Amino acid sequence: MSGLAAALVIVPLTAAGSASAAAAPRQTAAALAPAAVKTSTTGGLLAWGDGQSGQLGDGTTKSSDVPRKVKLPAGTTVTSVRGGCLFSLALTSKGQVLAWGSNAEGQLGNGTTASTDRPVSVKIPKGVKVTVVRAGCAFGLALTSTGRVLAWGSNAFGQLGNGTVHAKHVPVYVKLPSGTKVTAITAGSSHSVAVTAAGHAFAWGYGEDGELGNGSTDNSDVPVEVQMPAGTTVQGVAAGASFTIARTSTGLYGWGDNGSGQLGDGDTTSTDVPVAIPILIRGQPIGNPVQVSAGCDHTLVLFSKGGVLAWGYNLYGQLGDGTTADSDKPVAVSLPAGTVVSGIAAGCFHSMAETTTGQVMAWGYNADGELGDGNHAATDVPVDVQIAAGTGVTDIASGPTAAHSFAITGNAG
Repeated sequence: MSGLAAALVIVPLTAAGSASAAAAPRQTAAALAPAAVKTSTTGGLLAWGDGQSGQLGDGTTKSSDVPRKVKLPAGTTVTSVRGGCLFSLALTSKGQVLAWGSNAEGQLGNGTTASTDRPVSVKIPKGVKVTVVRAGCAFGLALTSTGRVLAWGSNAFGQLGNGTVHAKHVPVYVKLPSGTKVTAITAGSSHSVAVTAAGHAFAWGYGEDGELGNGSTDNSDVPVEVQMPAGTTVQGVAAGASFTIARTSTGLYGWGDNGSGQLGDGDTTSTDVPVAIPILIRGQPIGNPVQVSAGCDHTLVLFSKGGVLAWGYNLYGQLGDGTTADSDKPVAVSLPAGTVVSGIAAGCFHSMAETTTGQVMAWGYNADGELGDGNHAATDVPVDVQIAAGTGVTDIASGPTAAHSFAITGNAG
């Protein structure tokens, strides 16, 4: 990326942030986005990549290496979407939730275990409006307009946070401390994290890699508080498969699995409490971090001047720096000269970027066509997704455990 050569500078971490919330071939993301959630006027939806369980929502169980239209119900406007291991969730402009794909663990939340290749309605409690959805490997999370959290699907490790380890085929409320109002959520492979209005973080589910951040490696079927440093206010969270990145008042922090350097703190030691992530680059300042997205074992960060840094696992080129070498420190994604990125999204082993001109690029693993470029060859630098000119892409998405990708468009679904 141009402009990243010369003196070493420390990028200040002062920009306001907000919420997030997370494979092939391991199938074990998530974005931490600016406060304003992107919406489209008509909310059409394109999907591509692994479709073996119907997770593309196009009425088939076939994978696709080019974008295909999701068969949304007539009149539906999609405002947000996320992919799990083999299923997908979408939020509509009316605060309703749609789901499609594999349903063996009840992750579609419609009261059955029947899979479907077209969207069905999640059974959100009557009168409840959802504002955010996130997908774990085989479970879903939803944040309501009143600051409560719903969860459904797989629960073997307590990732639903309802005090049990039994799967639920319809949404149940997470047992957060009384009076807690949640402002952001994220889902990893088998763990969940929520940020409260008071700036605290709570986590639940699988904890053996330290992903609960509470100084323990035990699982928990109810939320436990993440041990953030004193005086630190959490602003948002982004979960990878088995780790979490937090945006705070004092910078970026990470905890959990770090075997591939996905915490970006300069080593590969996993941790059960948050550690600071220094953002050190060579070159001119590129602004403040405004969005974070995490894949299975890698992290992407978008900066306010449109540049992207990445770190972690890189066997398939998902860091986009022209190599396949892992990095435990940030490296610059090799974007074409003059490119200004407006949004990022990480899948399990692939990455995507949306530009200010409406172009969508992708890089990394591509055996299932998740790069959407018409072939199945992995690439360690960004390539163009085959989205027709004039489509009007308003947002992109994948998920920390997903091998499929999405674009919300200005064209009706």
